[in-house]
Amino acid sequence: MKWITARRRHPLAGYVVVILALAFLGVGYALVAPTPDQAVADTLAQPEEATEVDIANGKQIYTQSCMSCHGEDGTGRSPEETGSAVAWGPSLEGVGAAAVDFYVSTGRMPSTDPNNQMPRRPQVYSDEEIADLAAYVDSAFGGGPAIPYNVPDDAPLRSEFESEAAYEEALAEYEENYAAYISGEDTEVGMRLYMANCAHCHSWSGAGGALTEGRWAPELLYASPQEIYEAMIVGPGAMPIFSDETITPEDKQALISYLEQLQAEPNAGGPFSLDRVGQVAEGFIGWTIGLSLIVACAIWITAKQRAHD
Repeated sequence: MKWITARRRHPLAGYVVVILALAFLGVGYALVAPTPDQAVADTLAQPEEATEVDIANGKQIYTQSCMSCHGEDGTGRSPEETGSAVAWGPSLEGVGAAAVDFYVSTGRMPSTDPNNQMPRRPQVYSDEEIADLAAYVDSAFGGGPAIPYNVPDDAPLRSEFESEAAYEEALAEYEENYAAYISGEDTEVGMRLYMANCAHCHSWSGAGGALTEGRWAPELLYASPQEIYEAMIVGPGAMPIFSDETITPEDKQALISYLEQLQAEPNAGGPFSLDRVGQVAEGFIGWTIGLSLIVACAIWITAKQRAHD
């Protein structure tokens, strides 16, 4: 035991004890902290289906903006066929109307480079034109996931209406159709689903993050409920497809309910907010800076004491 006594009197022994104590505290918390698990949500109200579409108009849009890359028959075109290493596209066979609606409504298509990940941009076509195009692709090249019209869009804004009465009527209709989304009753369920299935790529705050091979998980702070639902059933880019067997429609709706609340959450701000990059990164930086300050204070205090002695 003499070697312990000798080392205990070493000038750096106190700092080592502080570092070890903080390390054990951090590891211990990580072991006992709760982890997200799967949960079940209640069934939500289902609003009306979409209006009629014009498949002929959808075919015209496809011919003008899509056929040069995806081919006349939707089977895609290789660089040899197009004569360009950029202007070529994958097959659209069996992708379904939901995939077309997601890519075109978020401005990711049309694109001059459809095989590289595109950022979110303003949409080129109107909602009616997108619906026509989606219907044509679905009917001409084989069906896939349908557009989920049972998912609400963003709440109506006062600026969109000429009178207060019209706005109040639209808001009342929105709240009636989508009460389960905006009531927050499934927030905890949605949070567990998000943390278990989405946060490792899109970050805990929905701010997105980097993936492998130059790809990235986009931020979700500006995605509408319908876009989020479509992404889950389509699996754009590197994102896996979450079928109804993996996450039920009710659980998907609960997840959207949580994301709606997450989007409304204000940034705490401050000089060290780090733009809400995520709990792991923020925690690591906080831990490193905090630990360094504690050690520095300890060294400063004991140095003054030794000088005084």
